[in-house]
Amino acid sequence: MASGTDGFSGNAGQQALDRFAQMMIERMERMKADDWKQGWIGGAGSAGLPQNVMGRNYSGSNSFFLQLHSATKGYELPVFLTFKQAHNFKAHVLKGEKAFPVIYWDMMVRDKDGKKISSDEYRSMSREERKNLDAIPFIKAFPVYNLDQTNFREVQPERMQKIIDKFKVPELRDTRGMYAHGALDSMVAGQTWLCPIQADRKESGAYYSPSRDIVVVPMKEQFNKGTTPQEIYRDGMEFYSTMLHEMAHSTMTPERLNREAGAKFGDPKYAKEELVAELTAAMISHSMGFDSKVTDNSAAYLDSWIGALRQEPKFIVSVMADVNKASEMILDRVDAQRLALGEPPYLAKNDPLLAPLADEICPFKNAAIIKTRSGDFAVRASYNGIDLGLKPIERSTARMYFQLTDQREKDIFLGSTIRKNYESEIAGIDRRASKSLSIV
Repeated sequence: MASGTDGFSGNAGQQALDRFAQMMIERMERMKADDWKQGWIGGAGSAGLPQNVMGRNYSGSNSFFLQLHSATKGYELPVFLTFKQAHNFKAHVLKGEKAFPVIYWDMMVRDKDGKKISSDEYRSMSREERKNLDAIPFIKAFPVYNLDQTNFREVQPERMQKIIDKFKVPELRDTRGMYAHGALDSMVAGQTWLCPIQADRKESGAYYSPSRDIVVVPMKEQFNKGTTPQEIYRDGMEFYSTMLHEMAHSTMTPERLNREAGAKFGDPKYAKEELVAELTAAMISHSMGFDSKVTDNSAAYLDSWIGALRQEPKFIVSVMADVNKASEMILDRVDAQRLALGEPPYLAKNDPLLAPLADEICPFKNAAIIKTRSGDFAVRASYNGIDLGLKPIERSTARMYFQLTDQREKDIFLGSTIRKNYESEIAGIDRRASKSLSIV
């Protein structure tokens, strides 16, 4: 059985960035050596974005690199869990399996006297309270394992089957035998994207025009060049992948995501924007069940991208932050179409069955577990507009809360902690509210 820490050291955040950069460099070099025949991630994927075992999607760099890691290792599904989550499901990590890093931003905070303040306490403070504090952001990492690295399948067969069913890729073909994506077709037909998408005229190539604010894609039949049913099916995928690339470019405008695209082909900002569009299309395509190949226009940038990553691995953080925003903007619109068609959304937050309102999980405002200046821990919250005050809690309770990595799990834990500690206060507020309603 693997250990819970898996050797992740104090500088795990930087190690994770170095690993991500090296993975990207190796992938680009393989694509280049194969004359661009290999896609960004490799092979057909399962229909869905990487998520943890509780159903929450990973974001930013994590989503793309968990996709790439899953494809490289040949994992059946891009579903991951922590050592503790495996234990909670009465499962364990198989002997010899190595964890993969998931990164997140944290802060090192000190007051004017140099005393350390927890990042959770800092986040619960008002802007005025933060004025005299010194906050330095940094990247942290924690280890996760793919379900295939555990005995989850054996000990949770019913849950595992539900996860497998969720990620199944339906084979949908149009009348020509090309891959078809109903939600994207519906988006083009109804022109529900952020700008017009022209895909009904013969064109020599695809592009996004900032001056006209329009995405132009050759007709789908122009991509139909295959000679076998399999090749023709994949030609349809190439059509949608190309469309997604140009849609990603269209998110860059000042009124949308406000990215600097560069003035001309070849300059660094132009190169970065091209990489953002490439990886956005790759991540979304893979979540739809197919791979996205590097475009001819982008192939010229591979060497400069490799050089930038070798010189500064943190370059990937900046790129993936933009990729995550663009991907979410596109998938939000795609999900709206999928829900209208009676299909499940790609993003868990858009699933009415999986994403209950935050108020249903934790119906409290200003809720937080904090470390007091005396070194003890306390919980605070307000309920129905009434401040519940500050109450001390056990150190073990606080430790359990801070060890949780899934935000939904943290919200549920925080809500139950507040109910337990303020049971009489909450009951009193509810009674007074009930009496008030009766009088009216």
